[in-house]
Amino acid sequence: MTGKTFKLLVFDLKADLGHFRRPDTTATHASYPFITRTALRGLLGSILGLDHWNGEAWTGIQLLNPIATRTQQLSLLGKGYFGGGTQSFNRPTSIELVIKPHYRIYYYGDLFDELHQSLEQGLSVYHTYLGSAFALTKPRFVDLLDIKEEQPDQTIDCLSVVPSHVVTQLEVQPGHQYMRAGGIPYRSLGGYSFEGTMNFIYERTGQPIRFRPDSSAAGVEVRWATLPSGGWVSLW
Repeated sequence: MTGKTFKLLVFDLKADLGHFRRPDTTATHASYPFITRTALRGLLGSILGLDHWNGEAWTGIQLLNPIATRTQQLSLLGKGYFGGGTQSFNRPTSIELVIKPHYRIYYYGDLFDELHQSLEQGLSVYHTYLGSAFALTKPRFVDLLDIKEEQPDQTIDCLSVVPSHVVTQLEVQPGHQYMRAGGIPYRSLGGYSFEGTMNFIYERTGQPIRFRPDSSAAGVEVRWATLPSGGWVSLW
């Protein structure tokens, strides 16, 4: 699609709490710092009433609030996670919560018109939440943009979180807080099974990340879009 114009759907996700559980944690439930690729596709499916998202989807995530987490003990009464059975248990479990998450989502892909219509009208078939049922959110339509896809060949300012494998040279800016989020599942196979992982670089307070990208890097394909207001977004 290089050089072609396409429409980019923009909407916001905001809540008091979020929890994007790392699948490799059991006794304690650690969280990824922002919504994962699999959770985001699950949310898209919930809006349209799909049990599982199977279509093509290219998404970018911009942080609109600083990333902050807290650990809280919750009772998991009735959760029969272990052994795959239905027997319930009741014990305090330490859960890492993302506090006041606020993300701007950029999307193009399958079922674009249906998503646009539902978001613009504020409709959703199923409940939408940020990783867990106690973290309800209502997606808010922001804009519909005409975008030209380009391949950056020089240093750029990226507004979204960036897959680390395409960063060849990071230009550290004063006052910025650079973080890494690793091992984020790429594709859900159902239940608690996943295929592939992605690693990301993000700026904790949501400031742009300045770096030189390598669009030909091996790994998950990343596409790029420049916004009319300035700045780049990575889509994956």
